Amino acid sequence: MSPERKEYQISFEEVISNAKEIMLREGEHVPVLIVEGGKNLVVGRIPDMPATHGERVELMRFLGHAAAKSGRVNQLQQVFMVTEGWMSMADEDKPAEMRPSEDPNRKEVLIISAIQVQEHKKQIKLFEIRRDSNEQVVSLEEFLPDEKKKDETVDVPLLDAFVQGFQLTFRTKFN
Repeated sequence: MSPERKEYQISFEEVISNAKEIMLREGEHVPVLIVEGGKNLVVGRIPDMPATHGERVELMRFLGHAAAKSGRVNQLQQVFMVTEGWMSMADEDKPAEMRPSEDPNRKEVLIISAIQVQEHKKQIKLFEIRRDSNEQVVSLEEFLPDEKKKDETVDVPLLDAFVQGFQLTFRTKFN
């Protein structure tokens, strides 16, 4: 980090802590996008997340475009996303095209992802959501990466799409 670079307003650990607290208190977490740019921190809820991955990628690209066009965020520094989802473990008996939400052995997860734009750093944390017989959240257990996969590059396609949409619009706006 260069000496003139100020510290971020918000850290990945803070986002994780807040997301877990909300999940435990409310039993759900509406998808949230947190964008830090320049001196601004913008937080937005996404109440109607599209059903398919392709549609979600397009929505995130559009949101990046809209953020750049609005002028509320300049100098995109970092982006976070908090959402719930389903995770399915690989199984040779399972059809390859089966979506995690269709897997009877799926796990409900809280997903927190981040991109620090200038450093090209990507992070993701997954927590299994454990519920009691009344469907109340009783704990969040972190999924640790498989030792063989620990050093692999993290893939956060929704945040990548947001950054692409933002940067393309921002460059176009000022050229």
